[in-house]
Amino acid sequence: MSRSLVIAVAVAALVSGCRPADARPDPSPEPVTSPTVAPAGGPVPLRIQLGAGERLIPRSSAPSGCPGLDTVVYLGAGRAFRLMAFATTCPAGDTSRHINGDHGVYRTTADIPADRRNVTVPTALGEAVVFTQAYSEYTNSANHYTEPVAVITLTHPADPAYQALTVISEKGTLTVDELSTALRKQLLAP
Repeated sequence: MSRSLVIAVAVAALVSGCRPADARPDPSPEPVTSPTVAPAGGPVPLRIQLGAGERLIPRSSAPSGCPGLDTVVYLGAGRAFRLMAFATTCPAGDTSRHINGDHGVYRTTADIPADRRNVTVPTALGEAVVFTQAYSEYTNSANHYTEPVAVITLTHPADPAYQALTVISEKGTLTVDELSTALRKQLLAP
């Protein structure tokens, strides 16, 4: 093997290890064949109503614990929403600019910029503030999306450090109305 090839492989391995985690859901869990209720563990216990063909995909929490809960609900046909819970001790993110895997850190509704507050939606877990945010990805080209986001203030938090649950339709695979419907119909108290 030539020395330049060895160097190229080493550089590629090093660079690929620096990329942020892929936000796409891992398709390995099998979709359910009939309606079912699946528990989502972690610092924010909840249950999720899944329809036929849908699946719950737990993701590894960050070593820092920010987020402490990270789960994707895959609805099929490329449609999904992501559930994340950030402790009040997690550092606040820049909620004015969301790029390349950074969809925002919403520890409570106080982290939502005032100009983005749109509607409130009642859920089994607490009241949700639903809004949209701009999101962009810059790789070999630029792609821009409008993402529906909901921050649910938990009525009965199991852990006082986790006061809210963030729900994001990454890259806008759902509309605001579709996300609001999912919040009301699919998120269940533990």
